[in-house]
Amino acid sequence: MDKRQTGVRQAVIGALVLGAASTFGDWLWATRIPDGAVVPGVVHGIAIFGLLAVILASAIGTPLAWRRLLPALPLMGLVIAASFYPIAMLIGYIGGLLVTWMAMWIGLSYAHRWARAAGDGGNQALVRGVIAAVASGLAFWAISGIWTNPSAHADPLSLDRFGRWVLAFLPGMAALLVRFEPSAQEPARS
Repeated sequence: MDKRQTGVRQAVIGALVLGAASTFGDWLWATRIPDGAVVPGVVHGIAIFGLLAVILASAIGTPLAWRRLLPALPLMGLVIAASFYPIAMLIGYIGGLLVTWMAMWIGLSYAHRWARAAGDGGNQALVRGVIAAVASGLAFWAISGIWTNPSAHADPLSLDRFGRWVLAFLPGMAALLVRFEPSAQEPARS
């Protein structure tokens, strides 16, 4: 049976939207928010997860997905963003970012499954979540120079920073949204 790939367009658009929002967020952090400010960090997490809710619900395309994701993902963003601060105190700033980034993708995978009302027992969500966490975690680690070497990436509104954010989000979005589905069979000709 032939299979067709779906979700690539949504994954790319999602990574672009999240890359733009994160680049703007970096600009806010660099120009308007003092280092270590917890409340703006949590608000930032809620906002990013609000965007994720819109992106994932749009990709699923059902009223159920919208009803479930719009309230749930901002709450998840609150929990993930707030958990960064104690984790960072234990393992350092970049370690805290990486741990919460990877946890985000596993949580998003289960939320995506829940919003689709998938009856697969959760195994597919776990596999997709781990793939998203590892692949996106590696990409996130690769771009971490935007924080560890700020002089090399001084302009928070640069195309370089935007491209790095897109690179960080794309593997996770692809792991969640790209699917291989059976293609429609052509009717038999007589």
